[in-house]
Amino acid sequence: MSSGVRSRVFPLSFALFAFVGIGALGQAGSLTLLRAVVVLVVSAVFGQVVSEASARASLAALRPLTDAARRIQEGDTDVRAVGSQEEAESRELGQALDKLAASLTKTLRELRAERDLLSRVLQGMQEGVMLLDTSGNIALMNPAFREMLLVRGDMIGMPLLEVVRHAELKELLDRARKVKSAMTGEVEVGGLKPRRLLVRATAFEGEGGGVLAVFFDVTEIRRLESMRRDFVANVSHELRTPVTAVLSAGETLRLVAGKDPKAADQFLAIIERNADRLQRLIEDLLDLSRIESRELRLSPEVIALRPFASHVTSLFRDRAEKKKINVSMNIGTDAEAFADRRALEQVITNLVDNAVKYCPAGSTVSLSAALDGPLTRITVKDTGPGVEAAHLPRLFERFYRVDPGRSRDVGGTGLGLAIVKHLSEAMGGAVRVESEVGRGTTFVVSLPTQKIAPRELPSARSLS
Repeated sequence: MSSGVRSRVFPLSFALFAFVGIGALGQAGSLTLLRAVVVLVVSAVFGQVVSEASARASLAALRPLTDAARRIQEGDTDVRAVGSQEEAESRELGQALDKLAASLTKTLRELRAERDLLSRVLQGMQEGVMLLDTSGNIALMNPAFREMLLVRGDMIGMPLLEVVRHAELKELLDRARKVKSAMTGEVEVGGLKPRRLLVRATAFEGEGGGVLAVFFDVTEIRRLESMRRDFVANVSHELRTPVTAVLSAGETLRLVAGKDPKAADQFLAIIERNADRLQRLIEDLLDLSRIESRELRLSPEVIALRPFASHVTSLFRDRAEKKKINVSMNIGTDAEAFADRRALEQVITNLVDNAVKYCPAGSTVSLSAALDGPLTRITVKDTGPGVEAAHLPRLFERFYRVDPGRSRDVGGTGLGLAIVKHLSEAMGGAVRVESEVGRGTTFVVSLPTQKIAPRELPSARSLS
């Protein structure tokens, strides 16, 4: 830049000094060749001096502007350029650089705000988001996606199949890229965290286009749908059996009525027995529905367990004596539980009723209670046939029966233990079961001993 200034100023300075010097000699009448040469040399020297001074002055005025431009290029948009107040061009250039810096500052602030907003949205989404670039490498993924597929955060830029080894997912994304439209499908993901994911993939058009995939975890939804289908099928099956028996008995009764009174009484007994079974089934379904929908209003109180257990065991004394089953109670006078009286009675009644139903003659059913820290553990134990270990995890499911034929024979609905589980949890407790084939079964209901605040409720581990 300085050489350019010199090259423009030097000829002008040299010509000016030469013209003035030679003109002065000419007017004096003493112009000679030697004097002319001397004048030219002196003009050249003065021209060089003037051009150098002019270049330095220009550089001094432009150096702050150059430094400001360099700092703006490096990202410091807060810098402001100060031009020379004596030179209009320098001043205008400084003002232009200031406006450029202010515009860049505003633009960068807006871009950062949009970037931060997008980052917060992706961070807060429950749905997984993944973006593939045109080469099929992962360009972006949010925390929900990493959690769903157990992917590390340092895998940006890697090919999809190296991050998620799933052929169906790769095929779905490739198809979306090929047809240039949205594609939807479900994929099963195994491993440590099995999941069923609904994937919606959309391809971007243009040279920089990739594929955006959004993942919805539908594992729980599909599980609930399966439970609903199983529930409808089980209810239909449970209702069909007694309804069919009632219809058959009613048709036969019509034929024998008045002809064979004894046979008529037998068919009436069949109708009554199955109608009673239908009533119990419907009542259990309604109870379970109220519990699960939280429509059941509980009124917990501190209950003295000894008189409570004495009342429950008295309900089964006659039936137990007919089957030659001994029902005993071992509860201290200080045993208490904080629970709803009606709900607790339904829980313990269901457990004792099951024990009396399924135990053979000569068995023992015992009811006991013991304090365990902040909990009271109520135990119903029998010496019946026991349950195989394979059945224990599903024992509290609706309509699950270890021996379906035997359960129906004794009048079971398949909902008793499901009601026990839900009522125990509704009262802030839990229930567990232990059993050994040939040695009997033990149910333990854990409930708070006293009223406690919700934040002080025992953990699931301590309840079990």
